[in-house]
Amino acid sequence: MSMHITEEVARRRLTLKIEDPEEVYSSLKMLLEDRMKFSSVNEEKYYNDVDGRNIRAKIVTIFGMDHLTHENMEIFLHIDRETSEVDIQLKAKLITSYPTEKSWQDSLLYYGYRSLYDKFLYGETREGYEHAVDERIDMLMEYIKDDLEAGYGG
Repeated sequence: MSMHITEEVARRRLTLKIEDPEEVYSSLKMLLEDRMKFSSVNEEKYYNDVDGRNIRAKIVTIFGMDHLTHENMEIFLHIDRETSEVDIQLKAKLITSYPTEKSWQDSLLYYGYRSLYDKFLYGETREGYEHAVDERIDMLMEYIKDDLEAGYGG
């Protein structure tokens, strides 16, 4: 059992007319890995329609904020090859994980201590990260818009 505090920070949505639907997914992955420099970029789901019209994907990124908290961003991608449109939805969360490896860290007393610590001390630190996450999402949305509409490939 572990103690996690998850807080949703932001959601964004963007629909674009694109030049080359086949390049969107690889361009987005390259953007996330090379330009945004996330700690981790994982493809959780990838679905390519049998009829060849749609591509759907879910990409999850992680960006470490400090030793307790990381940003987790879920990117939902829907590419329509017929209309040459891409719909991108982003959901960003801050996740704080408190250690529970030792037996005493799995006690009710420890959970009470961590809850108070989080509410009165560390919560302000996490709130400070919300602005950075918002800025990173806005920057990512601008990069996506610039790169995909301009046909940028890396």
